[in-house]
Amino acid sequence: MIAYNNVWLNNLFIQQETDKACAGTTITGAESAAIKKAYPVGFYMPNIFVRAGLFILTLIIASFSLGLFSLIFISARLESFGALSVFFGLIAYGALEFMVSKKHYKSGVDDALMWMTVSFIVGGLNGATHVSEPGNAILIFIIALYLSIRFTNMLMAAAAFIALLAIVFFSYLRLGEIAKATMPFLLMIVCAIVYWLIKKQSVKAKWKLYANCLTLVSMVALICFYIAGNYFVIRETSIAMFNLDLKEGESIPFGWLFWIFTVMVPLLYIFRGIQKKDVVFLRTGLLLVAAIIFTVRYYYHIVSAEAAMATGGIIMIGIAYALIKYLHAPKYGFTCLEQTDKMFIDKLQIESLVIAQTFSAASQPGTDDVQFGGGSGGGGGATGDF
Repeated sequence: MIAYNNVWLNNLFIQQETDKACAGTTITGAESAAIKKAYPVGFYMPNIFVRAGLFILTLIIASFSLGLFSLIFISARLESFGALSVFFGLIAYGALEFMVSKKHYKSGVDDALMWMTVSFIVGGLNGATHVSEPGNAILIFIIALYLSIRFTNMLMAAAAFIALLAIVFFSYLRLGEIAKATMPFLLMIVCAIVYWLIKKQSVKAKWKLYANCLTLVSMVALICFYIAGNYFVIRETSIAMFNLDLKEGESIPFGWLFWIFTVMVPLLYIFRGIQKKDVVFLRTGLLLVAAIIFTVRYYYHIVSAEAAMATGGIIMIGIAYALIKYLHAPKYGFTCLEQTDKMFIDKLQIESLVIAQTFSAASQPGTDDVQFGGGSGGGGGATGDF
């Protein structure tokens, strides 16, 4: 099902882990080169600047092509432009498959074609016909899910998950007032279920090539879980979409519950991340601390924005400095030193790769000049040259 060469994807994973091991001095440069030679990757993967340039160039070419064809239908109705857009979306997908067959992998070209496929098809169908909000959510979910499975794309996987939440939101909203009152809890349940399923499935070897997709979706699930219960989001959404009539300073029903949720969940994320050495929980919790500050600051102007930012910056610098000094010597599995993922290298079994490559290189058939004795490497001697 994956469009890319699976052997090269596995080899790319090995090479990335090898680079981490080499950077952490777990293996030598010679051993790293030997492993990469044994596990080659044939993808075209330019650096970030070339990738960005190819992305922009592909968008420009597609835009000019679409504009040229649009001149032909300049007097046509909107439905014709919608059909043309869908046609170009299918052309973009065909070009995407072609470029992948030409060994492009995250080159910028395939990225641009992937997003154009979604944009042209969804935009074209909305232009050609009237698509409801739930219909758009379903359409985006199907396309994004297929592209994420087919091309192991992290952003498409995240888009598919967000579209799934939109499907649940618009579908449940049809139940009326009871749905409006319980919507936050339903969305939180969906996010929790998705996160739990990912944690259960991500340890299985069959999902290894989708590891990055699953990691990003799990992080998005944690963020959406928090957003679904955030006081600011619930209050402002209720006013904008559900026509809730609130006066200035008036709280929503059960506002105290959502205030507790708003403040406590990021702190629980951080605690859980520290307790389980879970980077996803820890980084998500630290990110959402800013959401706590924003929410409180939006409704309670205790001090000016400048003073709040300056105070927060001083506190964060102080905490960071104290942690750096405290973790200069690693404690309880945490350190202030640069992360090289050396503790995860056992997943790769790098020693086995080094040994296997060494013996495979030393036992190549067809060599007639093997000299035994003396321990020069051709035989099994025990002299110092070995």
